[in-house]
Amino acid sequence: MTEQDEPLFASEEAPTRARFLVLTLLCLVAAVAYISRNAISVPAKLIQEELNISQTQMGWVMSAFFWSYALSQIPSGWIAHVWGTRRSLTAFAVLWSIATALTGMVTGFGMLIGVRLIFGISQAGIFPCCASTISRWLPHARRGLASGLLGSFMSIGSAFGAFSIGLLLAGFQIGGNQIPGLNWRTIMYLCAVPGVVWAIVFYYWFRDRPEKHRGVNAAELELIRGDEALTPAEQTKGQEKEEHVEPTPWDQILTSFSMWMICGQQFFRAAGNIFYMTWFPVYLQEARGISVASSGIWTSLPLLTFVVGNFLGGVVVDWVLQRTGSRRWSRQGVAIVAMLGCGLCTLCAYFVQEMTLAMTLISVSMFFAGLGGACGYTVTIDKGGQHVAPIFGMMNMTGNLGAALLPVIVGVMFDAGWYETVLILMAGIYVSAAVCWMLLNPNGTVFEEKRSR
Repeated sequence: MTEQDEPLFASEEAPTRARFLVLTLLCLVAAVAYISRNAISVPAKLIQEELNISQTQMGWVMSAFFWSYALSQIPSGWIAHVWGTRRSLTAFAVLWSIATALTGMVTGFGMLIGVRLIFGISQAGIFPCCASTISRWLPHARRGLASGLLGSFMSIGSAFGAFSIGLLLAGFQIGGNQIPGLNWRTIMYLCAVPGVVWAIVFYYWFRDRPEKHRGVNAAELELIRGDEALTPAEQTKGQEKEEHVEPTPWDQILTSFSMWMICGQQFFRAAGNIFYMTWFPVYLQEARGISVASSGIWTSLPLLTFVVGNFLGGVVVDWVLQRTGSRRWSRQGVAIVAMLGCGLCTLCAYFVQEMTLAMTLISVSMFFAGLGGACGYTVTIDKGGQHVAPIFGMMNMTGNLGAALLPVIVGVMFDAGWYETVLILMAGIYVSAAVCWMLLNPNGTVFEEKRSR
């Protein structure tokens, strides 16, 4: 460090740790967003009864989020690029908090659909903002871990939300005093508060670049920027607005069999996973005879095992690659085992009547589902070559379409009284994802389509 740095920072100081607080704030916003996003799942039956809507209509309500979420990814990424993370993510958090509060004011099916569409629009910008922030605030060697933590905290938010909302609906004891349960509308108002609090703290403390933050000294800035000479800025992981040297060859992408299989496995995985964030509490209530409040607590279990699987997935994928040097084993092999394990455990749960054993099987299946998530992300990056961003976007869009369709299909099944049968559908979905993985060649890029043996 030279003397010209000293007017701003003390040259002999150890690196400050502002980057860790930035990562903490990003993980918190992921958790808060998923609490708000899935807040209607546990009290879904109560909402249906009060608003006099069918389960098919409730399926459309749950799916509305994913339609607007998928279609808003590109516009929200543009807003994040123009406004910067500080302003755009703050605005998004406030907007989805307003949508959460409005959920407690709905009077009918149409208004509920409108609120869920607002949710999708406002939350579509989370990943572009977080990815841009990670690329600017963390060293290159820590960006993969940061991405994994974000994914884990999304699931933690879902699990914590389901558990806490179940308790709030049922009531609980504190010091021998019984606290009565709350109305679902009141719970929606409460769920709106964390997003507003987070937005205020974030806007006050955060800056888009570490160079502009008073809490970052020269040593931390050097640590953050030290690896950029090795990695071109346009190749930084998660950067939404890369400046491409050449136009994206969409004709090759759209005609690539590998691309179709990548999108296929994501479509089925996302559809299967979203069941546990939408209709699963209702399944427990109707098929297993669990109370509304207890269903929230039970729902948190598979969501928590999904967190563990999601975090360990990246570790396993990297370990297998180091041990074997083979992408087939580390990407394809791990994914096939994970998806088949998920499907098998789900199918076994269908035949088990005892609640604890059934939930254990379902929780193990969700662990496998989380384990396969890392495979999907890494193979997409591997196969993307110099065009990772558009390929990743296409894969993510397809997954959200699967997540949008599944709640509608399940709603129709529940209206027909097919509550138990839904587990067979889930097992079939994960086996279909495994088939896509079996047909996918993980070597090379989608532009080469070389078969490696």
